[in-house]
Amino acid sequence: MQVCILMFHGHDVLDYAGPYEVFANILRDPDSKSPDQIFDITLIAVDKVISSSRNLCVNRHISIAEAHAKIMDYDILIVPGGPIRTLRSLCKRNGPEMEFLCAYAALPPRDQGRERIILSICTGALLLGCAQLLRGRKATTHHKALDVLRDACYGAEGNDDNPTEVIETRYVDGGFLGNGTRIVTAGGISSGIDASLYVLSLVVGKEMAALAGRIMEFDRSSGLMQAEDN
Repeated sequence: MQVCILMFHGHDVLDYAGPYEVFANILRDPDSKSPDQIFDITLIAVDKVISSSRNLCVNRHISIAEAHAKIMDYDILIVPGGPIRTLRSLCKRNGPEMEFLCAYAALPPRDQGRERIILSICTGALLLGCAQLLRGRKATTHHKALDVLRDACYGAEGNDDNPTEVIETRYVDGGFLGNGTRIVTAGGISSGIDASLYVLSLVVGKEMAALAGRIMEFDRSSGLMQAEDN
């Protein structure tokens, strides 16, 4: 399965590193000498080297332009967060990051019934809000950015009779877009690990998700708000 992580300058490290570790720990034939990862994880970004909000640098795997060419292959898109000013800037300039997110969200339904998932971590939900992907759904973000997310959704949606309901919790399953893409939003930073384990349980089962949690020695927190189908 293919996991794509949308990277940008100013991201928060644990927002992508936590989910990366969750999906990387699921192996095919783990007792073999050379076990294969079930999930192929790809970091995409505009620049070859991306600096975090704390100046930790990471190399991308491929460019966003290259990722567009294989966008149909990705099963899960992860959108990390960062300082609010960074996410606001990404929303305002409507650059390659927003274009990729919107293009992924607009993909046609899959014939085989295997769903796509968009998972935002922390303030990454602001990009989803600006793209109107949270309209009529429950959603969450970092507790210090709840009002900012409400404002971002209101600014994108206007006086909508089906507004976004922003709540404080560890993660929210916001249900499905019309094309069958599931929207999951996580709270602040470490909440992304909880949300990733939840997503993992959806795609490979609860036992595998529990195994990943044990490997990471991570005590899962509750907080799922299971939404009604949209």
